[in-house]
Amino acid sequence: MKVERIDYIWAAASTLIVVVSFRRRQLPDGILLVYLLMAALFAYHIWKIRRSLKNSVAVYGTITGYHVSTKERDHFPIVKYTTEDGRTVTSTYTVADREERYEIDSEELICYDPQNPMFFYFSGREGELTRDYTRFLIFGAPLALLMLVLR
Repeated sequence: MKVERIDYIWAAASTLIVVVSFRRRQLPDGILLVYLLMAALFAYHIWKIRRSLKNSVAVYGTITGYHVSTKERDHFPIVKYTTEDGRTVTSTYTVADREERYEIDSEELICYDPQNPMFFYFSGREGELTRDYTRFLIFGAPLALLMLVLR
């Protein structure tokens, strides 16, 4: 997953919020504020991904290999495909698998964003792109409500 400037700004802001709220003895309020801001940031990421999905173009791509994390637990397929305008793109999928799901040299249906041809996803696996953000929003909500009650 690509880390954007807004993510770095968010990390600094959330740290500052926690430190200030802790020093003022209002940590539950600070944690609630951090959740709400994080929820807004994740909603922005989900919106941005879904916007890219609407504009996507389907093509067949060839699995050329895998990028394996240093701990060798995560496997990221590397796919080579040709865009509508004839540009050849080689890109690594942003979502990891625990195993090598596809065979090397196999052709798989992918969808890419013409505005950003490096961004692609495997057809039928769109939900993976927003899954972690959605989980945070769903499972974080009870904790945020708890912080609201503890205020």
